Amino acid sequence: MTRLKKANRILLLKLARESIAEHLVGTLSVTYRELTQNQVPEDFLTENGVFVTLKKKDSIPEELALRGCIGNILGKYPLYESIRRLAVEAAVEDPRFQPVNSIEELGSLIIEISILTIPKQIVSYKEIVVGRDGILLHCQGHTAVFLPQVAVEQEWSLEETLTHLSLKAGLGVKAWKDPYCQFHVFQAEILSELDSQ
Repeated sequence: MTRLKKANRILLLKLARESIAEHLVGTLSVTYRELTQNQVPEDFLTENGVFVTLKKKDSIPEELALRGCIGNILGKYPLYESIRRLAVEAAVEDPRFQPVNSIEELGSLIIEISILTIPKQIVSYKEIVVGRDGILLHCQGHTAVFLPQVAVEQEWSLEETLTHLSLKAGLGVKAWKDPYCQFHVFQAEILSELDSQ
């Protein structure tokens, strides 16, 4: 995966934030308007899978709590269009959370974008490298996914990660040991507003 230039990383994060603000108050994203009126950078036209994650500052200093996360494992639109759509979905359509409903709350959130490589099937879960690989689990008709940064943020071992992934899929804690389970791995370039402050 070719890493984006710093200026383009900042631009995509601005696009995500402005797209949520546009949804909340109707002000057209300046970044989106400029992109569509000028030549869109080639990097923004790739159809990568992408996730947009919203985090809020927790009561513990420097701790961030999940506030919303929506994405697609495989790309459906040009990257900049996917980010525009998914930022809004992460803010208002994640069923685990109440919708973000004010500019004030948006101002308290940190936006993170994960741009994914194409998932590749592996023979065994033992090939997974915690921190490098995102994991897609297919097992007993259930599916769940973790981005590469999840295990690192939670300080989980591989076994703990797979246990939590099984639970997320609605399966038992040891379901990942089922020989019929399939695993795909992918990597991600992570853009975070924390890095651009």
